[in-house]
Amino acid sequence: MTQAATLTLTLQPVAGRHVFVPPEPVLQLRRAARAEGESLSPRWVSDDRPLLSPRVPAAVPHRLGVAVGVAIAATVGTKLYQSHTPLLYKSTFELTPVAQRSQTIGTATATTDIRPEVDQATLIQVFRSHQVLLPAVRDLRAHNINLSPAALAQNLEIVPLADGRLEVRYRHRSERVAQMVSRQLAQTYVDYGDRCRLDACYALDQAKADLTEATGQVARLEQAIAQFRARPDAQNLRHRADTLTRRTAEFTRYLTQTEQELKLAQERYQTLQTQLPIASAQSILQQQADYPALLQDLHQTEGHIATQLAQAQPDSQTLSALYQRHQMLSRQLNQQVAIALNQFLLTQFPDLAADSETLPPALSQIEQAFGLAHQVNLLSARQRAIAPIHQAMQADKVRLAELLQYQSKLETQLAVQRRILQESQQQHARLQQEISERRIVWRVAGA
Repeated sequence: MTQAATLTLTLQPVAGRHVFVPPEPVLQLRRAARAEGESLSPRWVSDDRPLLSPRVPAAVPHRLGVAVGVAIAATVGTKLYQSHTPLLYKSTFELTPVAQRSQTIGTATATTDIRPEVDQATLIQVFRSHQVLLPAVRDLRAHNINLSPAALAQNLEIVPLADGRLEVRYRHRSERVAQMVSRQLAQTYVDYGDRCRLDACYALDQAKADLTEATGQVARLEQAIAQFRARPDAQNLRHRADTLTRRTAEFTRYLTQTEQELKLAQERYQTLQTQLPIASAQSILQQQADYPALLQDLHQTEGHIATQLAQAQPDSQTLSALYQRHQMLSRQLNQQVAIALNQFLLTQFPDLAADSETLPPALSQIEQAFGLAHQVNLLSARQRAIAPIHQAMQADKVRLAELLQYQSKLETQLAVQRRILQESQQQHARLQQEISERRIVWRVAGA
């Protein structure tokens, strides 16, 4: 004898996910007359005791996946068989692959239906595998139904039908267990189908991580570059560096020339001084009343001129005034040298007072010695004024080079990260397209 029950299962989307919302079961039991001495199976039986013993295929890795449609409805028929074996309830539902809509974007938009190719044998192994059944087992325990994945698989039968369809059957002595397991299997297959298990899906996860990382790196580097460019010492770096390089080269040539002239003047002065039976001409000049002060003033003026010339945009008015002062001091110093020479000659050679137009050869050498001593003092003052400014320019040049190197490093890193970001975006889009073309969307027949 057979008793039948009908149960409707409905799946509807909630907050973007497929959530199982079962309605109240509608049972229409028609009991047949029992033979004397026969008794029905008890209402509660051991859930973990397998009733059927079909061969259980080996578990399939999670790399194969199915996606289940948004709305799923199933009619589960429950049949009660009465014979010499214990009474059984069987619940069934059917999975049907859904044709995908392929859209081509161009001058005209067209859509076509693509019928997926279903490897039924592989999908049956996937649906019967412990990895897929384990979530159902955990959820059933919340309803006091304690089944192991092995026991659930032994009572589960999945039959291939035409057009890639699959019929899922589950048998159990308990009507309640049959109904709950059927509901949970439908939910489990929905959840499993929603999780992509293609190779491209794992690559897509990595592509998403790379995309997130590259996006963060680009944002970080763009912020670092913006902060760097806002620094006062980083304004117009390239122009400043080029200008400083050019001016430093000019100062280097000027300082080198000054040092060479100073060395030559010192050698000539020392040679001439050793030939004269007089005191040092430089000492005589330093004893002149105004000469040391004028020489110090000239040294400072040389320094101010060098400072202006070292700037990217020298002040022309300031430079003009400094040049005029330099010329005035030079004339005053030359006068001091002439005064010192005349005083020395009159002191050492009083007879020259009557005829100062013609000097003897020895006196001519004395005049040359005073001139060389003054030249040494001028070149020494100029060298001492230029050297520290030249040294500061060299330090600024190194500092600007470091800033340029840091800016170039940031810009290079940003270019690399932008290229990585672009590649990640392309990889992400390609994998999404590949997944959309390869995934199989299912619905339950009758939904």
